[in-house]
Amino acid sequence: MTPTQILALIALLVIVAAIAYWFGRSGQAGGAGRTPSGPAPIPSEPWARPVGEATEMAGAPKKPAAKDLARPVTTSTAPTKSPQAPPKSAHPIAAYGVTSWGYQLQKLDVGRAAGSPFDLLVIDYAKDGSDDTALSPAELERLKRKPDGGRRIVLAYLSIGEAESYRSYWQAQWKRNKPGWLLGENPEWEENYSVCFWEPEWQQIMCGARDSRLDLILAAGFDGVYLDKCDVYEDLQQHFKKVAAARSDIEGDMVQFISRLATQAKSRNPDFLVVMQNAEGLLEKPALRRVIDGIAKEELVFGVDSPEKKNSKDDFEYSRDALALMKREGKLVLVVEYLNTPAKIKEAAEACAQNGFVLYVSAKNRELDKLNFMTLEA
Repeated sequence: MTPTQILALIALLVIVAAIAYWFGRSGQAGGAGRTPSGPAPIPSEPWARPVGEATEMAGAPKKPAAKDLARPVTTSTAPTKSPQAPPKSAHPIAAYGVTSWGYQLQKLDVGRAAGSPFDLLVIDYAKDGSDDTALSPAELERLKRKPDGGRRIVLAYLSIGEAESYRSYWQAQWKRNKPGWLLGENPEWEENYSVCFWEPEWQQIMCGARDSRLDLILAAGFDGVYLDKCDVYEDLQQHFKKVAAARSDIEGDMVQFISRLATQAKSRNPDFLVVMQNAEGLLEKPALRRVIDGIAKEELVFGVDSPEKKNSKDDFEYSRDALALMKREGKLVLVVEYLNTPAKIKEAAEACAQNGFVLYVSAKNRELDKLNFMTLEA
């Protein structure tokens, strides 16, 4: 062969080899499983899936519906703890965290009271009931501060069901010429007189006139008012039957009176507290519960029939269940027992603790003339 023929043959062999190599590569690509028009198979393991590729595998989180987009979406298939419903809004008085209280209406020693550990104090507007001995602003501010620097609630006592002859509103001629709303003297408390509490003249003295008792308490700077003799309607039904029978709804009269007083007070100071003593039967009326911030009960465990005698099961449960209406609404429930016996004090403390009530124990004589610290030791 000539040199030219040899070069031509070599060139032909190179071309044939190149063609064979090209066809071999094309066949391997076709065996990978992907064609120009066919989708790639979904990998079997979830962590191997391409990002953003949708799946419908069991247990995999699905895209939230439009209405669920505002909620966070979990990507875990493990069981999660169901969120608890938010707690019911607590009544503002709960912010004070009252776990103890004291109650003194006579012979107040401001220094001793201010130095007490109580979270709440109920005292009289004045040291002896007269305007001449009313607490000064400095004294009241001192009482509002606990020894540890914390804030203390100070409530002013106000009897709205009896007229007291030692108050500034009392007029000497009333004993000789009684106004129509003034009834007889309380046989258990001298110089305290039952009243027709629904009468406008009496209500003006309490909360209507510019110099009413409520106005004096507000102006003095008390945190609230502690209403006593709200159950006077029971006294009238027992001792002044004709007067009570003339009223179509004497309990409703008291609810309206308390509502009027509370409304007036809170219009002046929205944070002003209204606590009612006794008359727990009225708590079944939602209209009353709406306007008061707390309830205080005398002799829940002992003393209804006689001093330090344990109350009947029925009496206890009736009052306890009524107080529980306030407790469930996040409001304050106070209890005062008049006891000297340590074992009975302990029993009363246990009963109150079981029900979430705040107990204060005063001396058996009911004079309320000295703060007692025995409750804190029970």
